[in-house]
Amino acid sequence: MEEQSSSPTITFFKALRNALGDAYDRLGLTLVSSLLWFAGLVALAIAMNWVARFKHAGLALAVLFAGAVLLSQIWAGCVYLAYRIATRDDPSLGCFVEAWRGVGGKTLWLSLVQTFVTVVIVLNVVFYLQSNLLILRIFGVIILYIMLIWLTAVLYQYPLLVEHVFGAYVQEQTKVSWLRRVLRRSLLLTIGNLPFSAGMFAILAVWGIFCFISVIGLALLFSGFTALAVTHWTRALLINYGVIVRPPQPEVIPDEQFRIPDT
Repeated sequence: MEEQSSSPTITFFKALRNALGDAYDRLGLTLVSSLLWFAGLVALAIAMNWVARFKHAGLALAVLFAGAVLLSQIWAGCVYLAYRIATRDDPSLGCFVEAWRGVGGKTLWLSLVQTFVTVVIVLNVVFYLQSNLLILRIFGVIILYIMLIWLTAVLYQYPLLVEHVFGAYVQEQTKVSWLRRVLRRSLLLTIGNLPFSAGMFAILAVWGIFCFISVIGLALLFSGFTALAVTHWTRALLINYGVIVRPPQPEVIPDEQFRIPDT
């Protein structure tokens, strides 16, 4: 008899617990991956501060674009490392090199689409919410909710990209329109599991605020744990949908076998 899927609530918290456990068990890799992403963020901040002296909009946009590409490449490496940790597939820092070789080009296209869509939505939200007409403000609020759905879908996209190249969807690797498939599946996971996705977004938002305020958390834990969390949550949904085979449960050995017999 086929095993029934867990409830969304059980699946959500079980995946979170697994992410916490993996972050603790692989603390060294979690710290290093977080430091790599933080170093990219610091490099972008320094570059933007230097460009601000010239007051050249075109140069600032070029530097911002280059920094976004760099951060997306490092983030792809973090997610692939999290995938290898989650699947117990010999994780190491070499995963970053494998990720850049395997999904480097795809990451570039995905980051371009993410940046373009996000900028367009944000500009629309700002434009409509600043209007004096009530109907336009209401429309701005609707677009704001669309933006939240989109940002939540973005959290699924890199784990889905890794699954496309290395995991559950590897058979589709030679097919065209991989980008459309990743975007469509991320939106379906978001809309089809709204409470699950909202909980994921809320927890990561609180986690991000805490790391940003503490600074040291942003440098040492933010991206490493976040990558593990979104990977476990994405894989948990794919397991419930039957895309990924549920890992076998460890056999429970009765305590009686380890007891010393009475003499």
